[in-house]
Amino acid sequence: MIATDQFAFVHLPRSGGTFVSEVIKKFFPSAREIGYHLPRELLPAKYSHLPVLGTVRNPWEFYVSWYQHQYFNKNYSPKTNVLFSVLSEDRSLNFIGTLQNALDLGVNDNKLNALIQALPEDFDYQKRNIPNVTKSLMEKIRSSGLGLYTFRFNQLFAPVDDVFFCRVESLRDDLMTFFERLGVASDALRSYVLGLEKQNVSHAMHGSSYYTPELAKHVLMRDYQIVERFGYVFEGKFVNDGGRDRDDPRLHFRPN
Repeated sequence: MIATDQFAFVHLPRSGGTFVSEVIKKFFPSAREIGYHLPRELLPAKYSHLPVLGTVRNPWEFYVSWYQHQYFNKNYSPKTNVLFSVLSEDRSLNFIGTLQNALDLGVNDNKLNALIQALPEDFDYQKRNIPNVTKSLMEKIRSSGLGLYTFRFNQLFAPVDDVFFCRVESLRDDLMTFFERLGVASDALRSYVLGLEKQNVSHAMHGSSYYTPELAKHVLMRDYQIVERFGYVFEGKFVNDGGRDRDDPRLHFRPN
């Protein structure tokens, strides 16, 4: 989380936050990082009156980015990457197996119990490259039926109704809209935001290539809150396109 004199930014992982953080630190002298992935509920009282900025991503694309980032992380270790280590069985599972675990944490007590056992009781939000979820936090997903991304979204932003969200898919334009509304958009800021090369980008296959029809539907079921709120749809092709649900407008399947 970064707080300035004009607004506060809550950083949701793998959702464009690296770019937004860089812009804020460069153009707002009052910017102060007060906690890495700090949830809104822990925003210090002196900033509580400020507008809140956040980012959000298509859930189908989020899970691919999250998996790639963790699986190919050169600094990966089961101790510091506890969440991914448990869900991927220490990177022995492929994308499908790992994602099924991430989507079913709210209904799979065995997997959730194993994760909670491995997580720390607490952690320091000032530090990076540490587990940024705790036993008590993950306990809240039990019996929720929520996917990991929606759970983390709610946990970081609640209450969400007054947050200004930039979509990763239109991040630069949305960010400038936010700055324009606050009256803090300079020509230099505008040029930087609209012209800077993308940061923290994965250079792997397009996300849709990872999904089977069944897995795409599974994301829709578990992350329906974000899908419905932001009008996200899945568009992709599959190695096996059998069993397609052509009646759901949120799932656009294409044959190979």
